[in-house]
Amino acid sequence: MSIQDSAAPQKRFLSIRAKFLGIYIGLLLIILVLISSVLPKIFTQYFVAEKSSDLENTHQIIASVLENEDFVNSKEAYRVLQTAAEASHICIWVCTPVDETLTYISVFGSNPVSKDETIDFNSFTDSEKLLVKSVLQGDSLKNVVGAFPSAFQGNTISIGYPQVYTESATVRIGSSSESMSIQKNGAVFLHVSMDGIVFASRKLLQIVLIIMFLIMLTSTLMTSLMGSNILVPVQQMTASAAAISKGDYSREIQVTSNDEVGQLAQTFNQMVRDLSQVETLQKDFIANISHDFRSPLTSIKGYVEAMLDGTIPEDSYGKYLQIVLDEANRLTKMTNNVLDLTKMENGQITLNRQVFDINEMIVGLALSFEQRVEEKKIDIRFQFLQEKLFVNADLDLIQRVVYNLLDNALKFTETGDCITVETSIVGRKAHISVSDTGCGIDEASLPHVFDRFNKGDKSRGKNKMGTGLGLAIAKQIIVNHGEDISVSSHLGEGTKFSFTLPIGQTPRSGKENLNERKQSNASGL
Repeated sequence: MSIQDSAAPQKRFLSIRAKFLGIYIGLLLIILVLISSVLPKIFTQYFVAEKSSDLENTHQIIASVLENEDFVNSKEAYRVLQTAAEASHICIWVCTPVDETLTYISVFGSNPVSKDETIDFNSFTDSEKLLVKSVLQGDSLKNVVGAFPSAFQGNTISIGYPQVYTESATVRIGSSSESMSIQKNGAVFLHVSMDGIVFASRKLLQIVLIIMFLIMLTSTLMTSLMGSNILVPVQQMTASAAAISKGDYSREIQVTSNDEVGQLAQTFNQMVRDLSQVETLQKDFIANISHDFRSPLTSIKGYVEAMLDGTIPEDSYGKYLQIVLDEANRLTKMTNNVLDLTKMENGQITLNRQVFDINEMIVGLALSFEQRVEEKKIDIRFQFLQEKLFVNADLDLIQRVVYNLLDNALKFTETGDCITVETSIVGRKAHISVSDTGCGIDEASLPHVFDRFNKGDKSRGKNKMGTGLGLAIAKQIIVNHGEDISVSSHLGEGTKFSFTLPIGQTPRSGKENLNERKQSNASGL
């Protein structure tokens, strides 16, 4: 490690909970800011629209009154206009032009919005006068806020319409006079204060903010609790991983939920158990291989030293050199078995599939055990449901499987017992089994029968000459063929190994091939 690497600053640790809560609260604050800035405008627009609709309805009442009655001289018309203004909390202007420069403005309604009891057109600003004149000339004014600041305190919403109104006039005809109604063009303005709208908008915003704050507080508490349910298993996994790195596989995660976190904790616990088993297998492998290598090496060393120091006379060298050679061959076989098993497990051995009669192959292998069979007076029985059973597999590797199973059965079969080899077809598979009437395997050891260096018990088995790799190699060969191998056993009743192979197409005889060629030639003629 360089000096720069050792001096590099460490990143500050920031827990997932802090990050999660920080992001969550930050998002909530952004939402609150957006709501605080957008909702008042939305509420204001809504209330303005509502007020405008009310003003439109009020305008219909005003228009019917002004068109039919003289609002100046009729007390009933005055009362209706005043009532409409007070009921809607608005201010009504009825503008009647006097001349081109002067307009008279009649005011109806309570005057909380007005600066004065009367409105003087001459006190208006030029822009205010232009608004009044434009409506008098036929234009309409729609929802203008603060259109007449010189007439009202605070902001108001104003709408204006050109309006035909009725005016009573006395006409003298000769010595008599008659009263008649004259319709003239004027304008009506309706004004409503913004104070109520602003107040209602603020109240609604306060209610929304309070609700949002309560939701934020509740959500934060729930998020914190959910974060704890997630982070506690993660923290336990971190502590367990640190312990595993030091060789301690005893720590497991307490699974308290059945969700994704619970499944992760269960998977982690299974991984810990698997790692513990691998660690145990690794230690057992080293212990077993050391034991199996030490025995022949001790023999070789002992005999060579005895020959060198003269303990063994020269005329006996041939006998003991043969023993040394046998032990060396035993070491070579053991080493080759370990290497072959490793290659099989890594998929480095290519299968050379071919179709062959497995019944014939089994009988041939059984003959190679003739001497051992006769010495132990063991009866080997063959139960073949078909005279010939052709399979599609690697002949050399399957020979090795059957050899290992027969060799294993001979080791653990007592003198005078029986070994049975069966073959049959079940479904689309060839089933082969090798069973014996030996001592059997106890239930605790049965799951480990196919493990490396397994010999059936802690004492390394009855036959100390075995390596404990035969069954492991047999299983791996069958697995590489994509087939199954199994074992069943009971103490004192014997053991049965069974495996499957794909059925091969029955090869045609030479006579059949000759007849086929003759038929082909005849058809060609």
